[in-house]
Amino acid sequence: MPDSPPPEPDSKRMFDLLLGLKMDPGGAYTFTQEVGNMAGANLIARFESKLEAQNAKIDAQSTQTAALKSEIASLRWMVGLGFTLLALLITLLRFFG
Repeated sequence: MPDSPPPEPDSKRMFDLLLGLKMDPGGAYTFTQEVGNMAGANLIARFESKLEAQNAKIDAQSTQTAALKSEIASLRWMVGLGFTLLALLITLLRFFG
């Protein structure tokens, strides 16, 4: 069997433990690398779920902002119409008053 490459420094303790448990070096190396890969995949999955939750919050805020913009536009039209009607009423009262 060819020599296994040395484990990465972070996984050396696990590798040494497996060797102490009389596991062959190739199997210990493979096991150590697979545990690291699974931990990395788990971290990525957790990060992605947090990112998706953050994106959902941003989408909700965008929806609220769009609703507020629509409401402001409606209020602007109502205020403009109110001033126009008020000006018309003042003009009519001066003309007929």
